Amino acid sequence: MSAITCLLCAELEFIMSSPSPRSSLPLRGLLVLALGAVGGVIYWNRDPNAAAQTGKPLAAVPTAGQTQTHPDEPPATAPGVIEFPRDMWDSAGLKVAAVEKSALAEAIQLTGKVTLNEDKLAHVFPLVEGRVDEVKVRFGQRVKKDELLVVVQSKEVGQGMLRLYQDRQNLTFAETKAQWTREVGKNALDLIEMMRAKASIDEIEKAFKDRTIGDYREKLMTAYVNHQKAEANKQRLSPLTESGAVPARQILEAESDLNAARATLQSLLEQITQDSAQSLRLSAQDVMELKTAISVSETNLQILGFEPGDLAQIDPAQQGEKLSHYPVTAPFDGTVISKDVVLLERVGPERQILTIADLSSVWVSADIYESHLPLLAQLSDQTVQLRCEAWPGKQFAARIFYTGDVVQESTRTIALRALAPNDEGLLKPGMFVTVELPSLNTGEVLQVPGTAIQNHEGKAFVFLQTAEESFERREVTVGRRNDQVVEVLTGLKANDRVVVDGGFALKSRMLSDLLEE
Repeated sequence: MSAITCLLCAELEFIMSSPSPRSSLPLRGLLVLALGAVGGVIYWNRDPNAAAQTGKPLAAVPTAGQTQTHPDEPPATAPGVIEFPRDMWDSAGLKVAAVEKSALAEAIQLTGKVTLNEDKLAHVFPLVEGRVDEVKVRFGQRVKKDELLVVVQSKEVGQGMLRLYQDRQNLTFAETKAQWTREVGKNALDLIEMMRAKASIDEIEKAFKDRTIGDYREKLMTAYVNHQKAEANKQRLSPLTESGAVPARQILEAESDLNAARATLQSLLEQITQDSAQSLRLSAQDVMELKTAISVSETNLQILGFEPGDLAQIDPAQQGEKLSHYPVTAPFDGTVISKDVVLLERVGPERQILTIADLSSVWVSADIYESHLPLLAQLSDQTVQLRCEAWPGKQFAARIFYTGDVVQESTRTIALRALAPNDEGLLKPGMFVTVELPSLNTGEVLQVPGTAIQNHEGKAFVFLQTAEESFERREVTVGRRNDQVVEVLTGLKANDRVVVDGGFALKSRMLSDLLEE
């Protein structure tokens, strides 16, 4: 009778746990009939009138204080203890193992969302005001780095180009003038040195015949000749004065003329020396100022995006209005995901005209619950797996690069960000995905295999081995779990031996004993 009851109880447990109640209706009907039959048999054997009707003798009913005994049955066991012979363990698949205390590898699944990789996202603004002359791209088009997107005709760019061209021309003239000034100054200084050395007129004419001196030549030579003449006149009159042939007044006039000529020459030599040096400084300064202006103009245009090669050759006569064209180019390889510009439209630095996104990689954002915050330190640079309904059976990998710093007050969650390669373009921004975090080891906890946990009437329990062939039901409180083990919060201690496989056979006997009671 107990074997039949055991089978029916096991069947009852299976049907009640069936995920489809409607499909188990026929089985439930059979179960009700079977239970009725078993109840009738029990009632028949217990009811004296039923025995009288069949003519069979009634079994002896023990009186108060007496115990009914059967010589063929094993001796009674303690209440709640289930005896299960060792030679039946293999056929029932029963296995026993010790309760362990170790780290729990916890697997966590989150709902995430695919977003644009913000490190590869560009909102394109023209840096100048102007009119759109050309639109080279369309919405959704894939572009390459430095590919021309839009051409804007800008007065600012045109003026900058012309100013640069003019400064370059002026620099050429200034450098030519500076070179001439240096040459004239050097020749003038050389001439002054010869005059101070009292070279003859013929020697000076011969030395500076083909050398450029400019206005300095006439001034210096006139003063030098006058000085030479005054000096020669004094030398001529000096002997005549001693003999009385020439009046003393005449020699005094000659000395006065010599002194005046010497002073004029000396003053001119010093003045020309200073003027020559000053001219050299001014010409160098002009060259420097023009070079600075050119550098500023080039830098301004480069800030707007022009390359040095674009500025190397500027020719207004050949280029004409193209000098005012401002090109808008792609900052990197990507896809045009927004386009807000049309032909002949006026645009400026304050208005976005295009958005370029590199979709070869995407971000995945997910929220981690506050209870999992102690595990965040293990997530840095870890790889997570992604799954989505759009691509069943396919997994994607993503590397965590940010685990958040602030808990959201409304949701009590913290942000997680991961970078996922997307070379095939299967992950679309805005798509929802399931994020499977890698196994995270917690601190040491008491744990048993998931197969050791049994459930009855909403309570979790295990079968604790109390002797070699004896087991008892032990209610437990469970905590976290993964695919293999379950954390046990109360009810067991380390090294307790529990049934980890084959517990169904013990549960059947337990339910049979409960029905018999």
